[in-house]
Amino acid sequence: MSTDLAVWIGAILTIGVYSFLYKENPFYRFVEHAFIGLGSGYALVMGYTNIINKAWTPLSKGRIEFLIPVALGLMLFGRFAKGLTWTARIPLAFVIGMGSAIALRGSVQAEFVQQIQAAMTPINSLDNLLTLVGTLGVLAFFLFTVKQENVLMRSANYVGRVTMMLCFGAIFASGIMLRISLFIGILQFMFGKWILLIK
Repeated sequence: MSTDLAVWIGAILTIGVYSFLYKENPFYRFVEHAFIGLGSGYALVMGYTNIINKAWTPLSKGRIEFLIPVALGLMLFGRFAKGLTWTARIPLAFVIGMGSAIALRGSVQAEFVQQIQAAMTPINSLDNLLTLVGTLGVLAFFLFTVKQENVLMRSANYVGRVTMMLCFGAIFASGIMLRISLFIGILQFMFGKWILLIK
């Protein structure tokens, strides 16, 4: 077995987390509370470090433009003072507005423009042909303004449904593979670093 104290602590905490598979118990609750406490402490230290590095240090060097984010950050605490709750709306509006703009720009680029570019490939291989047929089938499946009466539309609808089911299955399988790979990493830690049964 390992003689490293950090490995022992990690192994005992891992057993504590997995003890929930049997039933909820005090050991699991201790590990859960320790995880939340450590996360909260880490967030507090990171917040303090950010205040020192991104507010106090630049202001002490005479960079007065940092007064604007400091003032916006202090306005967030206005919700705790009676009569000043309205001040928290201004920095929240900035945060929500900028976050929405960044997310919208990224999602339009990733989910719209790049998907159109990926579908516009030359039909010079079987992969590209299947991509084109699947894309057209899925678009036909969501074409609700045309009645699905003729054979062509019904066939395209069926191809779209099959394509979506294959994609959903592939996404689910990749999620399962991710969980299994994480579990394999835990087994390698427990039996390779702690108990030393595998090398």
